[in-house]
Amino acid sequence: MQSFIKKYSIFLMLYIIFQPVLDAVTGTMMRFNINITFGVLIRMVVMAITVFYILLFLILNRDNKHGFRIIGYFVLLAVVSAISLAINYKTKTLFIPSLEITTLAKSLYYPIMLLGYFYAFEELAEDRIINRFFPKVVFIAVNIISIIMIVAHFTNTSFSSYSYYKLGESGWFFAANELSAIVSISFPIMVWYALKKINTWSKIYYWLTIVIAIYSALLIGTKGSLLAIVFGICMAILAAVIQFFQDSGRRKYMAGIIVMLVITLGGIFAAYPAMAVSRTAELHSDMIKYKKKQAKTKKGITKDQKKYVETNKTVSYLFSGRTVYFENAADNFSKATPAQKAFGMGYATNFKSEKKAKLVEMDYVDIFFQFGFIGTIVYLAPLAYCLIYLIGVFLRKFKYMWSFKWAMLVSSVALGFGMALMTGHVIEAPSVSIYFVTILSYAMLNARIFLRSGEDPYTIDVEE
Repeated sequence: MQSFIKKYSIFLMLYIIFQPVLDAVTGTMMRFNINITFGVLIRMVVMAITVFYILLFLILNRDNKHGFRIIGYFVLLAVVSAISLAINYKTKTLFIPSLEITTLAKSLYYPIMLLGYFYAFEELAEDRIINRFFPKVVFIAVNIISIIMIVAHFTNTSFSSYSYYKLGESGWFFAANELSAIVSISFPIMVWYALKKINTWSKIYYWLTIVIAIYSALLIGTKGSLLAIVFGICMAILAAVIQFFQDSGRRKYMAGIIVMLVITLGGIFAAYPAMAVSRTAELHSDMIKYKKKQAKTKKGITKDQKKYVETNKTVSYLFSGRTVYFENAADNFSKATPAQKAFGMGYATNFKSEKKAKLVEMDYVDIFFQFGFIGTIVYLAPLAYCLIYLIGVFLRKFKYMWSFKWAMLVSSVALGFGMALMTGHVIEAPSVSIYFVTILSYAMLNARIFLRSGEDPYTIDVEE
């Protein structure tokens, strides 16, 4: 059994590398209107095996108190989910079992995989096997995404991020927002890996992979990927500057790193006018002017279009119309039964036809409407615990937080929580949450060791 724990822990590490392949295959299948996708099936199977892995880990660990807490949480989550399904089956105007159950299964992916990866990291950290895998697997995965994006771009086979504008590219991946979230959350981890590998200037080629990743991310044309890349580079510059003053023996080397980072940041700003994201900003302004003009004609505009036009221009641009979907969902929620308000309205609140089922695409909001007051507290409890714990460690060990490892981990976790609000498709999308939970689990492991031992776990870092 212990052999299975070790082997499956290693499998979970390698599993990250295969994520882009699953997403590319899934994207291709969905483009051909194949509803049961290869990626979804594989991820559900892995999730099921991970449940068994967690139970086995708890049994072998023999910490009954901890085991009861973990099992108790998942039993509570299962009960809340079952109650929500039963209530909505009886209450919703249109209840589509396949849609509701699939959505719930995807929602359960994050808490199961979060715990699974934490135990995998804990297992592999004992004999430092972890250093051979993380963050290297994330670095490789994002490089695979970059290769797919560039090949699709130069072979003219890329899908449009915004089909109505014919702008931006999502390579062979189906959803531009999910792709953007993956790249955004993972980018700081790539930077950390590359900077640790460039211990001599003969290894500068590692930074070329970062430049290629930036180019690929900017091809997507989404605001989120641009902001995340700028944020990640700025955090790396800040960390490098602090290290420059803290470590007098490496000032010359750190000065070179700072110059490299600043040149990279300058290149992004210089390239901005030619980016698809700059064009979408212009088109957004043009569209609002057109809608306002159209509103004065006899034909007029729809109720939703009117809400969109009347929303603050900056807010409507940043959230891309999500505020309108929020208003509609909130209206449905206000009319819900007390039971639905307590345990949620399931997928997309109350809809009269499948075509009209719209998510807000702001994770915390969608989770609230899906699970209700009680369900949301239960569902988000692990994330809330991790966030509070990591903020506490960050504040208590603030002066140690400026190594490239900690600065980039903080950046990545912050982007994960932020992108969940701004673009959605992070917590409840398995293709994205897999990256978020691995990084969050790794940060939690390091934070726990730091507080327990009083020393920064410098041995758990990029393998040199």
